Amino acid sequence: MIKKISLILLLMAFLTMPTYAWFFKKKQKPVLIFSPTDPRIEASKDEPIVNHDVFRVGDRIYFLIYTPEGFKSNYIKYQVIKQDDKAHIGGYSRIRNVDCKVKDKNYYVDYIVLSEAGKYALQIFDIENVHHWIAFGHFLVVNE
Repeated sequence: MIKKISLILLLMAFLTMPTYAWFFKKKQKPVLIFSPTDPRIEASKDEPIVNHDVFRVGDRIYFLIYTPEGFKSNYIKYQVIKQDDKAHIGGYSRIRNVDCKVKDKNYYVDYIVLSEAGKYALQIFDIENVHHWIAFGHFLVVNE
């Protein structure tokens, strides 16, 4: 009798392990990197891509979003937001709102040029769910 109970418990433990592993597995989070040069060129030179957070007015600000699990659709939306004390909605004003097609399933690269100094944020959404961002990052634009 004890052997049967222990065999049943052992069998139940082996059958439930995959369920626990699936439920508690860690999701790999997307990565957002800012760079003054095209990150694809840095990656092709076998150099590590370094994240920057301070840029000059008028410079290109490249950003790369990498998602290990891939984008859910072929389109993403990104928004550039400026922290502004003069803005009437919580101190933030939207500078850009762009919808774009993703050519690669796991990453997207683009650049922006800003003409005013200030604190900025970039948030990236999947076009099918614009209420929850995929990635969010801050950077600073300064005068020379």
